[in-house]
Amino acid sequence: MVDAQFRVPDVAGMFALGDAAAVPDVTQGCQPAGQTAQHAVRQAAAAARSVAASLGYATARPYRHRNLGFIVDLGGTAAVADPLGVPLSGVPAAALTRMYHLRALPCLTNKTRVAADWLLGAFTPRQIVQLGFLPPAKSSISAAERTDIYTGSGAR
Repeated sequence: MVDAQFRVPDVAGMFALGDAAAVPDVTQGCQPAGQTAQHAVRQAAAAARSVAASLGYATARPYRHRNLGFIVDLGGTAAVADPLGVPLSGVPAAALTRMYHLRALPCLTNKTRVAADWLLGAFTPRQIVQLGFLPPAKSSISAAERTDIYTGSGAR
């Protein structure tokens, strides 16, 4: 738990944000902000300002999140979105999520490569390695936890 300026209670000079902290959002009645990338990016700038304020270089302000909605790309044409409170799903949501993600990429080369990959994927069949023709390996707790290494021929 931290306060709205990201300060850890009872620990002078310590700040926390993102997944490591329950940051109260004053726009939501001080309920903890969601632990999403959208919050973390905005919290970073606000937390930096709070740290600067603690050193006398700025004025601290409580964290205020302006919710513009959410987008979730589930692959292919499967997606959901809620931009500005308008619920979308399927192709419209997929198009919106792709536009948003392309906009977020840092350089034209990356944007071009990713857009070309998406366009190619829309007109070509999936690669055979993605279709799952081979049956999955038998699942077990020991396989997942890798505890089988202790029961090999060297264990006594």
